[in-house]
Amino acid sequence: MFHFPREFLVVLALLLTGPARAVEPGSPLRIQPPPRPRPVVTPPASRPRPVELARFLESPGREEASVRLWLRFNREAQGIAQGTRDFLDTLGRFNAQAPQEVLLAHEHVRLDAELIATNHELVALAEARKLLLDELGRSDPDNALLDGERPPPWSPDGTLERDALVGPLSPAVDRLLARLASVDRLLASLEEQLLPAAEESLGSALISLSSGEASLLEVLEGLRFLNRQQRAHLELRTQRELLLLELARQLGCSVEQLPWASAPPQG
Repeated sequence: MFHFPREFLVVLALLLTGPARAVEPGSPLRIQPPPRPRPVVTPPASRPRPVELARFLESPGREEASVRLWLRFNREAQGIAQGTRDFLDTLGRFNAQAPQEVLLAHEHVRLDAELIATNHELVALAEARKLLLDELGRSDPDNALLDGERPPPWSPDGTLERDALVGPLSPAVDRLLARLASVDRLLASLEEQLLPAAEESLGSALISLSSGEASLLEVLEGLRFLNRQQRAHLELRTQRELLLLELARQLGCSVEQLPWASAPPQG
């Protein structure tokens, strides 16, 4: 009977099982030391939630201040859309009374389309509010302000007393202060220039329409421009409140306790 050489069997065992299992009979066992414990890696501290407006509007969370701010944004956005719908209804009545040769067919179509879009926006805002309240276990079938839900006034305009902030400021606080300054500049531009110009432009287009010097499409374009400025103003106001809430959280105080350089009446 043929026998494989002993050396061949040892090599085969090494190839199949590795050196840890290839132990010759009678050889001393090599006891490996227990594996060294892996160092415990502490996960990095969770970063504060971004104060981006789009993410906030999608999911404001459950903190009471955030929920109240979201409800205020939703309520005021509905107010802008409702004002647009009332304006379009007025234009529709004018359209119905005007001679057929005054308004062209495509202007009728555009007016109807704008009214449909505005109604859709109102429905979407009301539905978003209902979904949020359902998630919070609250009910508001009539889409009315609930007890205790009237939103607080916007935080005061003005700048913060940087020197009054206690202790050395962290990089995160510095970034928040820089963003607040940027938002304040944009708000000032909107309130002092863009909004008045948009209102004046729409009023001028209406006067020109009544005298036959402008088309309905020019009025609708003026309305859309005004809506964009109103919505931008609301978004900047809400963004500012988000930044103030995060700044107060970073400093360990409330928004009301932040040191303002000037504090005109809230509104």
